[in-house]
Amino acid sequence: MSQSLRAMLVAIALAALLPAAAPAAADTPTQIINGYYGLLLKAMKGGKTLGFKGRFDLLGPGVDSTFNIALMAQASVGAYWDTMSEPQRQALVEAFREFTIANYAHNFDSYGGEQFETMSEKETPRKDVIVYSNIVKSDGDKVAINYLLRQDGGRYKVIDVFLDGSISQLATRRAEYTSLIRRDGVDALIQAIRQKADGLAN
Repeated sequence: MSQSLRAMLVAIALAALLPAAAPAAADTPTQIINGYYGLLLKAMKGGKTLGFKGRFDLLGPGVDSTFNIALMAQASVGAYWDTMSEPQRQALVEAFREFTIANYAHNFDSYGGEQFETMSEKETPRKDVIVYSNIVKSDGDKVAINYLLRQDGGRYKVIDVFLDGSISQLATRRAEYTSLIRRDGVDALIQAIRQKADGLAN
């Protein structure tokens, strides 16, 4: 047996005796929100230098990893989801994703000394988690924004955002979206969401 082969076998044997490395712990809900806030600050500080497309491209992966877009899109149309074809469902989820990213890229387009703070998290009776946070303006005023997260594949993801601490963004959209479906149909809703996303880019 050659020296190199013997050395390799010894190394393999020694490795087998070592304890296996523990799997990395999943981020907590608060850490997930803090991570997304870090990305928002980066987009804000990039501002006009990045432009809308630059902010959109920067925030896209963060939205995908932070928000359960598919579940939020489904919840936004309520019982109508069950009546939709698979292509319509896919189109709705994609339009909802584009609008969500565009909304953040449009509204967080400049930096004036604002900061984000997370205070605490609380588990709900159904094992979801609420993260309580504020946007702190440069003058010290605070705007409460709370996030409801649910486990998805071993990782927490946002399923609703509460503006001013209590106004469910998802409930507001569900009222708007279901009303539009009743009046004009699912395809009209998908087109309307796409148009809103396009409008935010301009």
